[in-house]
Amino acid sequence: MSCSVYAPLQPGAPLVHKQGEAEVAASAYLTGRLEASAAYSPAKHVIVRAAGGLRSDGRDSAYFRIRQLEVGAGTYQYIDEQWLIGGMLGYGQGRSSRRYRDDFESVFRNSVPTNEYAAHFHKLFGEAYVANDAGWTTFGGACRVSRVQFATLTNRGNPIPLHHMVRVEPMLFMRFGGQGRVPWLQGQVATSVSWSPNSRAANTSTAIRDTREGRLFTSFGLVIYPHLFKE
Repeated sequence: MSCSVYAPLQPGAPLVHKQGEAEVAASAYLTGRLEASAAYSPAKHVIVRAAGGLRSDGRDSAYFRIRQLEVGAGTYQYIDEQWLIGGMLGYGQGRSSRRYRDDFESVFRNSVPTNEYAAHFHKLFGEAYVANDAGWTTFGGACRVSRVQFATLTNRGNPIPLHHMVRVEPMLFMRFGGQGRVPWLQGQVATSVSWSPNSRAANTSTAIRDTREGRLFTSFGLVIYPHLFKE
């Protein structure tokens, strides 16, 4: 089980072909976190995207809660009407909190200290993506590099001396559907990793190592292409 209070939104790979096209996506993670995004091409080879996510955990003992938003803009190009390549730069911010014991038992037992992390962060990111968009099944990958800046980062109310970190976040995804009577709808499965290159650096505290710790994410969702409603 991961200890990190940071959980990013997954990178995007909007499958738009030309100016005026759009996609809207919604997904859920195995942990119960929800995420949604919308992308649009306002000009030839130009893409803009907004995304948000949240998890509202109502438990009072061990929990993980997060809400965040991000926006980005970039470019894309189709090659031979089948291969899509693109890139994007963006900005995001969020708040998160995580409470657990080191042995992940009930926090109401007193034999092991309870961790109560809280963070408010901003980030700048850049990402590149590629996809094979040819028929009923689409597959591809993306990789994002983020610089996360902490406005506040605490454990049990005590400041943690970590002001920023770099995260590398590759993703693989598959979409299926989008043919026949519902060309505007696809299902999606995505798996991504978020890790810090110096997550196990020497001479750092346990709290810093916990915050930098890598995480694996798997999500399942639906993607809608509004410009195809007329077909």
